[in-house]
Amino acid sequence: MSRNPVALAAAACLLSGCVTHQIIVANPNPTDDQPAVVDSNGFGFGAVQRRNVAECDTNLLDEVRVRQTLAQALATVLTLGLWMPTQIEYRCAKIPSTTGTIGAGETGGSDDAGR
Repeated sequence: MSRNPVALAAAACLLSGCVTHQIIVANPNPTDDQPAVVDSNGFGFGAVQRRNVAECDTNLLDEVRVRQTLAQALATVLTLGLWMPTQIEYRCAKIPSTTGTIGAGETGGSDDAGR
């Protein structure tokens, strides 16, 4: 059985390309867990979207990545924006350590009372 090289090249292009947008915090403190993956779909030019809630024990996020493959982008274009599939990955953060930080009742060596 012979395979069509044009069809194979087209399939490889559709499955391989992707765009990733990433947001991370300035001082990363991720948990040791693997990133959670959420498949998200928007409908009607974004008018209808399911609410995605991050499930973090600490209620803190360390990193968020939004990925869209070429196939997902093509689906958005072919449906003229009526369906917009994408994938969201996130990592939870540990509760930050408070050692070595200034507490609420302490001053940082700057006294504004003399001004």
